[in-house]
This record gives sequence, structure tokens and C-alpha cells, in this order.
Amino acid sequence: MTDNTRLEEVVFGSQKFRDVLEASRKLTIRTEFPSVEWDESVPPIDWGFALLYASGITSAQSERAQSAVLRIATACMLSAEAEDVHKAAAAALLERSGNHMAVELAEARNRISTDSWLKLPGALRMEVVRSRIGYSVRLSDGRVLPVNPFQEKFWGAVESSDWLSVSAPTSAGKSRIIRERFLEVARSDDPFTLVYLVPTRALIEEVSRDLRQEVPADVGVFTMPWDPDLAESQRTILVVTQERLHLVLELIPSLEVDLLFVDEAQSLAGGARGVLLQQAVERTVRRSPNAQVLFASPLSSNPELLVEDAPADRRSSYFVSETVTVNQNLVWVEHVARKPQRRAVSLVSDGNRHRLGEITLAQRATTVPMRVALVAHALSGNTAGNVIYVNGPSEAEKVAKAVFEQLPPMAESDTEIDDLCDLIRTAVHGKYLLADVLERRVAFHYGNMPLVVRSEIERLFGEGKIHYLICTSTLLEGVNLPCRTIFMRNPKKGTGNPLREGDFWNLAGRAGRWGKEFEGNVVCIDTDDESLWPNLPLVRKRSPIARAVSTGLADASGLLAFVRTVDEVHNDSAAESLFAYLCSRHLDGESTEALLARVPLVSERNEIASGISRVATESPVPADVLTRHTGIASISMERLLASFRASGKSPADLELPLPEEPDARPRFQEALVRIGSTMTNVFGATQSGEDRRKWQLANLIVNWMKGMPLARLIEQRISSSKTVTVATAIRDVMRDIESIARFHAPKYLACYSDVLEIYVSELGLEPTDRPDYAMMLELGVSRASEVVLMSMGLSRTATVAISQYIGVDEWARTEAIQWLSSQNFDGLDVPVLIQREISDVLEVARRRVSPA
Repeated sequence: MTDNTRLEEVVFGSQKFRDVLEASRKLTIRTEFPSVEWDESVPPIDWGFALLYASGITSAQSERAQSAVLRIATACMLSAEAEDVHKAAAAALLERSGNHMAVELAEARNRISTDSWLKLPGALRMEVVRSRIGYSVRLSDGRVLPVNPFQEKFWGAVESSDWLSVSAPTSAGKSRIIRERFLEVARSDDPFTLVYLVPTRALIEEVSRDLRQEVPADVGVFTMPWDPDLAESQRTILVVTQERLHLVLELIPSLEVDLLFVDEAQSLAGGARGVLLQQAVERTVRRSPNAQVLFASPLSSNPELLVEDAPADRRSSYFVSETVTVNQNLVWVEHVARKPQRRAVSLVSDGNRHRLGEITLAQRATTVPMRVALVAHALSGNTAGNVIYVNGPSEAEKVAKAVFEQLPPMAESDTEIDDLCDLIRTAVHGKYLLADVLERRVAFHYGNMPLVVRSEIERLFGEGKIHYLICTSTLLEGVNLPCRTIFMRNPKKGTGNPLREGDFWNLAGRAGRWGKEFEGNVVCIDTDDESLWPNLPLVRKRSPIARAVSTGLADASGLLAFVRTVDEVHNDSAAESLFAYLCSRHLDGESTEALLARVPLVSERNEIASGISRVATESPVPADVLTRHTGIASISMERLLASFRASGKSPADLELPLPEEPDARPRFQEALVRIGSTMTNVFGATQSGEDRRKWQLANLIVNWMKGMPLARLIEQRISSSKTVTVATAIRDVMRDIESIARFHAPKYLACYSDVLEIYVSELGLEPTDRPDYAMMLELGVSRASEVVLMSMGLSRTATVAISQYIGVDEWARTEAIQWLSSQNFDGLDVPVLIQREISDVLEVARRRVSPA
């Protein structure tokens, strides 16, 4: 037992200290929720004693100790009874703990005077100076970067490790220190390729935007494999998902990576996409064996799992950080018997519940959306920084409307909110509820929404202009939405899946972001209903990371079912992805023996190995085609090839046309029907010989590739059905764009084209040039000039809005910049927010083309 550990046990063994700590919790929760009718007053706090005991555990690395120091220091600075000398001492404790941003926040909010620590005795002043020096990193450009204990340890570990896996709480500043590491490499004079791997397209835009604003002018930040400048770039940062990284490796065989960072590395557990993530990492490392590989995950208990694959000659390390930069208050809100407008409020700490008091709702809560809205409003009123987590887009809209009904109209209009409403009505639909609720500073946010709208919502929420933001699981996928309070009831991740404890605490970490708030609040509603909270949170826990590959082999029932039913069409399953991954490894010359050893039964292991061997020796599909199309098994491609052979049609009658060709819709529908009978039923099952759904999707796919605006796609859906409501049509079209047009369609139509080329070769015909359907579908445009605009960072909404005025099909980046700079967008009636987006992109692009 170390001296720090012994001292920590002494401090927490003191009943007086535990009482002071609990009083500090109650004091701070009162500042967060003044509307609560408290059961009892907060006992007086002996700040001299509290700060003395807290000072004894500032060096302890446990979460318990760091949380207690932060709790007491924060409460002291917020207290009206604490003296200035106590507040200065509290600031010194935070400095000693490396929490400089909390001190700066207290100064900015006039809780302490600037440099209050200078009034402390000389020994304490020296301690603050030493802490500031110790918790800092000197950058290559001479600047000194203040860091916290996690960031300081990470920076040192990166310098000495080839493979590194770290786990830290959500609010520990992982994204910030990683960005600084990328910028530090970018400040060198050498050529390099750095890959920042993120789980969602939403994060691509967020991370790339931040990097573009700070990298040296000669560094290219790329987000798509089809960027015309990517292959020639010598100093490159790629911000991509696993799907886009796989495409980059296919399109640029010579690409070698110097640094690969995997953000939200717990995504390796995510079914088919988790398998693809592992495959993308492995392919990158095989091609670039000297690459530095970094993994970051929130609150994982076993980060060492991610460096197990490090080659023996590479230095690997891992660590778990308990750094606490912001405390979270866990609050339960429950019914009060026979009092329908009253709710009991409890604070949960150290696994114990402490009743605080009650709140009064504005009225009876007769529906679930109303109940959530009334509780949120009773606790937070008309203040900013509130996120409400819900389980889907439809629920988000209902809760947003319920919150809207509780709030007063804005005293005066806000130009930026008005501009966003104008864009929503133009780019989405005139009756989209989002524009209505924004008029009272309420918004909702889900992954299928247009990027330009979602980004503006995030910006206005971060600036406090939107007070309530209703979110779906996009908040779990790393989207940076710092808030003060998160409300949730019956939280799920996906349809029917209760939120696991690890996901809950990851979500909770979004409350009270470092440097934005002193603490965050996580409010759980109706916790007295066990059916809503099967995983009721009590104590923050770390969760083990699991790989989808490993879990799929340890319980091989799904994989075996796929191998044994090769004649059946499956539904884009994780089992098919796993089998395709194993086959790809085998075809790449990598042994699968160690992986298959995880299958418990030898007979089952041999059965899977036999299936892999058959693909390698008997499949008519070439190995390069099999490895190119991750997640699609050989047998699916073989069935498609067999259908081409049996069709009696020439390749010309089977090939996919360009979207503007007159027969594009029936040809794409025919392709979807053929894919549905041979490869997957994700495009809808055929019923009674009809394929109406595939016709609907073919129409959407063609118009999406042609660059049709979202608003017109929605209007088409409304006019084609007399029963669908406007709200449902908007959600359905957005869902189909993200799930079908931008994900499943590129995956399967690109494979369709490659398998058709095999058929062409079998007939002894010359292959023809084929359009890049994956590019056109993911981007939603088909002209090269539009691709250049989007590669510069322009959203699809903005690109489509101005594309009708572009008179050339192809141009270089410099020509695109010149054209954008010369346009009178006011005269072209381009919405204000899109004009601002164009201006922001131009500013970054000009700096890159013409460095100072």
C-alpha cells in the first residue's frame, strides 16, 4: 500500500469528512436545481477542515479521491458562506489536481478573482507554479499546452509507444489531446499520412472541420476516398469511417499510414460494423507495419485487449485513467403517491439514494412525452444546456413539441435562429416541426438529418441559443454536445435494447463538459418503474471491451447457421460479415487458425474451416473481388453470378445506367430485385410477386444520385402515398437516404457491378468503363465538379443548392475556389446559412491554396 493510498483511507475513514463531502454534494445540487422544494437545509460546512482533508488526497489517482477533491473545491467556490481565502485555497487544490480549466471557468463566472492563488502563502503559491509546470506540454512551435493528468500521461505514452490503448471518462479531454497530437505531427516538415478513424459520418465533419481550421496550410485534411487531390497529397490527414478507410485502401494501393487513431474503439463490438472496423485496422497495419496505432475508449475496464495484436517487435502499452475533470450528479425523479403533479427528487451517490425534496409539475402528465417535458421544465425552467435523450426520431419530435408547450415565446427574435428556420423550411419541408419548435429555443437532433441543419443546431446549442435539445443515440457515438443536464426515461440503444450500463455512463459523461460547466446532471425519470429501468444505474462502472469477431467465434451458432444455409438469402447479418472477414484473411495469406481456435467445439471449428477452404479453392469469384467487398460472403456473389448466367440477357441489358438516363429507374429496380433474390433482403422482401418497395427505393436512389434536393424527395414521397403524413414522410425519406441510399445501396450495387464484370469476362467481352456508384450514392451527387465542392468540406445541401448554376462538369480545386468567390449568392437566392457555409469553406480553402 502506497503512502497516497494509506492517506486516502485515513481521509475517507473520517466520518466528519464524509459528512462534509455529502454536504458539498447537496450544496452544489441546490445551485443546479433551485426549483426543488428541499426537505432540509444544508448543514454548515467547515471549509478549513474540508479543504485540509481534501488537500491530503489530491495526489491520489483513484476516481473516488479525485471526485471528492473536485466536489469540495467546486462547492467552496460556489458557496456564499465561504471566505475569499477559502476560495483561493480551493482554486489551488484544482491547480494541484491539474484542473486548470475549472479554475478559469470560476474566474470567468466571477466565483473567484483572477489569480486568486497569488494571495496564498508562499509555499502554496510555489505549489501552484509547480503544478502548472508539471501539467503542461511544450509543443514544437514553442507554445506551452496546459493539460490535465490524463492528457499529460497520454502525451508521454504516445512518445514512447508504437501501439497504445487508453481509457478515460468521457469528459477527460480525449478528443482535445488527440487533436493536439495530430497538429504536433502536422507541424513537422516531413511527408506523412495520419488517419483519424471515427464511427459515424457526423463525427467526420466535426473532426475534419476542427482540424482544417488549425493545420498548417500545406497539410490536406481529406474526408472521402474520391477526393481528386488525395492521391497526390504528401502531407495528409484522413478523417474517415471504417467503410471509407476500406475504400481508400482499395483506391490507393500505394498508400502507407504513419499514424492510425481509432476513436470510440468500443465500436469494435458493434456487429457487422465492428467486424469491418477490425478488418480495416488489420489491413492498414499489414500495409503499414511501422504505423503507430492508438486506441481510445470511454470507461472501459480492459483497454489492453486492443494492443494484443501488436507485433512482437512493436512497443505496446495501455492505461486506464481515473482523471475526473467534471463531476456528475445522478438524480432520480419518481412518483409521489396520490399526488399526480408532484415528483420526489433523490440524489444517488456511492450507490446510496438520498431524498432531497420534491418538485411540482405545471400540470398532470397524462402522456409519456408530456411527463418527460414537465419534469425537465420543472427542474431546468427556461435555462440553457439541457439535453433530453429519447429512443427514436418520432419520439424526439413528440417530446420536443411537449417541451415547446411549456416554454414562453422568445421575448425578441434571434436572427440566427430565424436563418436556421428559413433553411429548414427551404431544404427540408415547409411543415417540418423542427422549424416550429425552434421559435421557443427547442430543437431535436438525430443522425438522419441533413448535415448543415444538424451542425447549426449543435452550434446554436453550444452557444446557449437553443435551450432544450432532444437527441437520439447519436449522442452515444461521440458527437460533441456539451450540456449541463441530461434527462432520460426508459433509455434504449436500438429497437427494444435497454441501454447497457457502459453506454449509460458514456452518455452521462456528456453532462458537464470540461471547461463549460462546474458539474453535470444526469436525471433519470420514473426510476420507481422497474420495467423502464432494467439496468438502473447506481455506481459508475467500467465495462469490458469486446470484439464482434471474438464474440461471434466464442458463440459460433450464428456463424454456423450461415455456413449451413448457404442457399438462403440473409439480411446483411453480422454472421455473414464474420464469415467474409475470415475468408478475406485467408485469401490475404493470413492464418485463421488462432481465430478459429476460439470456436469451442472442434467439429464446428472444422466445419467453418472447410467453408473457408471451399471459398479459396472453388469459388468462381476472384480473390480481389471477394476482399474488395467486405461484409458480403462469396456464396452471395456466386448466387448473383449464377443469376446473370441464367438470365439469358447480355451484359449490356444488365449493367447499371447513369442516373440521368431515361431508363435508370426500371434498371435500378431490376437490379434491386435481382440482389434481393440472391444476396440480401435489406431492400424489402418480395410479397405476392410485387416489388413496390424496390421501385420506391430505385426512384429514391436515382434521384439522390442526380442531386435532387431533399425537399423534392420528400414531396415525391408525400405525393406518392395518400395515407402517409408529412411528418412520417420526412422521417422515412431521411431514414431511407441514410440507411439505403448512403449505406446498403453503395455496398451492394458496387458489388453487383463487379460481379457483372466477371460475367462479361466469362463471355469473352471487353469490360466497359463503369461509373463509381459507391461515390455517387454516398455523396448524393454525380458530377465531378460537385465532388470537388464536397471534398472541400461543403455539405450536400449546399452543393445541391448551387449546382444548378455550375456550368462545367469538371474543374480543379483552384477553379472551384475562383468560381465560388465570384458568385453573387444573394442574387441567386441562396439561403443565408448556406452562404455562410460557403464563406467558411472558402476561407480554409484559400489558406491551403495560397499559404501565407
